[in-house]
Amino acid sequence: GGLSGVLRSPAGFHVLKVVEKRQAGMPGINVIQSRVRHILLRPGPQLGETAALERLADFRKRVVAGTADFAQLARENSQDGSARNGGDLGWTNPGIFVPEFEDAVSDLQPGQISEPVVSRFGVHLIQLMERRQATLSQREQRDIARNLVREKKLEEAYAELSNELTQAEKTAEAGYQEAYGIIGELRNRLELQG
Repeated sequence: GGLSGVLRSPAGFHVLKVVEKRQAGMPGINVIQSRVRHILLRPGPQLGETAALERLADFRKRVVAGTADFAQLARENSQDGSARNGGDLGWTNPGIFVPEFEDAVSDLQPGQISEPVVSRFGVHLIQLMERRQATLSQREQRDIARNLVREKKLEEAYAELSNELTQAEKTAEAGYQEAYGIIGELRNRLELQG
């Protein structure tokens, strides 16, 4: 920020530095931020969802028992960009994560580890490291609002796609039944002629 010239007040002489600008009438919003880390396994041909759930449940048991370190397991196993940082996702604001992940984080106390959580990104094991109260800047408020709108649109698009697939399956099933009916009728006619 910029520096002011020397200012005089009844309390003395001052030099002011602008640290943050806020629009009048737009106060910062106080939120509880969470510092979390996770291990992400992405199910695929070599690792099914059930196997991923079992592997993460085993990791959880080992960390809770004190025979393994969460950060080390994340570095060795997590399949996302946070792996090199021991799964640390840093300080995060509410509404940043997908709902399944967000719900699991909100249910945890600092130091606790979730049961494995399935989201559209894969299967997660989540550890809440700590929480703090913070005041969001206008930019952070806009980012959260943007993320919430994006997530809502994704959920709506998913629901619409799911409905379209269900309708397509019903249409295909009706088509198959009609085709089998025609084939059966043709067989009957051929048998009568033969």
